Amino acid sequence: MHTSRLIGLSILCIAAGRLPAQYPRFNPPAPIPRGSVPATAPARAVDDDNDDRSGPRLGAAYVIGGSVTAEREGKRLSPLTSLFGWQVEHQIRTGSKDLPVPVTELVLLAGGMEQGRVLPSASWLVGLRGHDGLEGALGPTLTGAGLQLAFAGGMTHAFGDLNVPLTLAVAPGRRGASISLTTGFNTRRSTRRSTRRSTR
Repeated sequence: MHTSRLIGLSILCIAAGRLPAQYPRFNPPAPIPRGSVPATAPARAVDDDNDDRSGPRLGAAYVIGGSVTAEREGKRLSPLTSLFGWQVEHQIRTGSKDLPVPVTELVLLAGGMEQGRVLPSASWLVGLRGHDGLEGALGPTLTGAGLQLAFAGGMTHAFGDLNVPLTLAVAPGRRGASISLTTGFNTRRSTRRSTRRSTR
């Protein structure tokens, strides 16, 4: 009987000696000093100033004083006319999420098509856009009446990757002014481009 007890104690001692190897002790991670940022989670600024918002535009314009282009052709034009065109936009990167985004836009429009006329216009606008979607710009616009200075302001509403701008513009002329309200749509493309560049 003493021999069996000794054998049992020996087996227990051998098993106890193997437990640390089979079940290693858990060492808690070292505490992170206050104010430091882990290397695996670096802080990143929100990049909203690389969003290409070029796209179609449509709306309506009210021409105060009549259309000089239509008069030169011996035609009469209703002061309220439709607008269709395209806007090309370029945003300047600031690298900061707190600063408004500088933008430059080239807006090409044609009016009067519902009245059988084509009244082209080209505007180059320079302005700022806030991260809340509010924007304002000004610049020269070229029409059949000559060169004018245009002022524009508006708001862009975001629906997922879809941007829907709404812009009010005023272009004073020599004998009147043109007031236009336009909208359109475009898709957010900065995320796709940055992903492609990172994979190259």
